[in-house]
Amino acid sequence: MTPLLFTLSFTFGCDQGPRREVPLPVRLETRALHRDTFTLDRGLKPMIATPAAGLTRGPDVVVIVLDTFRADRLAAYGGDPDLAPNLNKFAETATVFTAMRATGSWTLPSHGSLFTGEFPMEHGGHGSPADAATKAYALSTDVPTLAERLTEAGWGTVGIAANRAFLDSIWGLARGFELWMCEGLSAGHELGYAQGDRITGLAQAALTRWNKPEAPAPRPLFLFLNYMDTHTPWVPREGYTAHPERIDAQFLPGARLWPQAKKGRWNRSRIAILSNKRDATKAERETWEEAYNAEVRFVDAQVGALLDSLPSLGVGPEDYVILLSDHGEFLGEHRLLEHSKDLYDEVLRVPLMVRGPGFSPGLNPSPIQTHDVPELILAALGLPPLSDEPPTTDLQVSELYYARHRDLGVPALKERFDRVRRSFVLNDQKLILTEGGPSERYDLRADPQELRPLAEPNPALEDRARAWSEGHVPNQGAAPTLDAAQEERLKALGYMN
Repeated sequence: MTPLLFTLSFTFGCDQGPRREVPLPVRLETRALHRDTFTLDRGLKPMIATPAAGLTRGPDVVVIVLDTFRADRLAAYGGDPDLAPNLNKFAETATVFTAMRATGSWTLPSHGSLFTGEFPMEHGGHGSPADAATKAYALSTDVPTLAERLTEAGWGTVGIAANRAFLDSIWGLARGFELWMCEGLSAGHELGYAQGDRITGLAQAALTRWNKPEAPAPRPLFLFLNYMDTHTPWVPREGYTAHPERIDAQFLPGARLWPQAKKGRWNRSRIAILSNKRDATKAERETWEEAYNAEVRFVDAQVGALLDSLPSLGVGPEDYVILLSDHGEFLGEHRLLEHSKDLYDEVLRVPLMVRGPGFSPGLNPSPIQTHDVPELILAALGLPPLSDEPPTTDLQVSELYYARHRDLGVPALKERFDRVRRSFVLNDQKLILTEGGPSERYDLRADPQELRPLAEPNPALEDRARAWSEGHVPNQGAAPTLDAAQEERLKALGYMN
């Protein structure tokens, strides 16, 4: 079927140049849209017909992950109150965990923690060194998942994920879900991922079918959603870009989308900055900030539409809605871009907001991390925990196993990023350890941007970090074999050349 071509026109400019029209081609296959709905209906039909096996119809649970979404874009985390009004409105009805930190700085390890209650080194889904035959390791098959536990307990389990790179079922994150929609969602789409309006539409369709007033499913539903819009490539759409004059499209990632990007300016800038040769320029920083914020506004609108519709779709005050991010994004800070590069707070500070019985609206400053979320869900439902990993009480630990393999062929990038890093935060004191390399120390209260490393060690934090490392045994999942389609998905999102 011939793709339909929609040309959206935007006005962009740079600091000293004229504004100009930039045509953005976005190709969608109508057949793919119909196929998604057909796949959803076909998958839900037997699930809805499955009896509850003695389980009283418990609460539905909706988990929404905003991929690559920084906490500082929300008002409750110190952000602009006008940037994401719908998410800020939801925050007013939820418990907002203001000290939330991701366990990893990219999709696979962070989602692995969300689904297992384990740290990346324990669940096995993480990166691989430059000389490995694989790009990453899948989730270890001997680690139980949240979806498995909920399915066993009688919940229907449905996942709808836009991230086709590392939420592909080959990485093990779909294990336990009765219906997992990911790999086929973006067929024919130039962006390489399903846009937020599509995820919202499928989520609404799933809830409509599950909670039909005249014939609701006998089982409660666990619905997992992954929105991808704040991940590159960014598409600063008309109506969501507050300052289009700040965007110079030649600095945007995604040569498939932007004719100017084909000149190679983005990649040259990226390599120079990541090689530690120079800081990002003012024009580059403004472009990335404005493009990223445009995507924040877009995903805010799409998630807001879903949140507004939940009461009419059978999700009420007796049910749970959990909204979080897997990691943030570097926009030139620390001479860094993207996210799978380091463990500064631009990628580790993420939102976590929970609405439902037992969670009162307000700010909760208690330390919490990604691996605590499944245990929080299970405890709320009266189910036993997944893991014997104790909940976070004070020490917060994040891990990074190597960089994107596309970068390791560049000597300067391999030298900087082919490494294992761990971050430890205790009472606003932060320690970053590098295996075989130097350590970094920061006082986050006095230096929240981590610009002034401390010379003197913190003995209490160093001792806790050492004890944690000695008490956790590394695990490594299998190395999956990628087919051509899976490699293309990784390339589309910048993980492979």
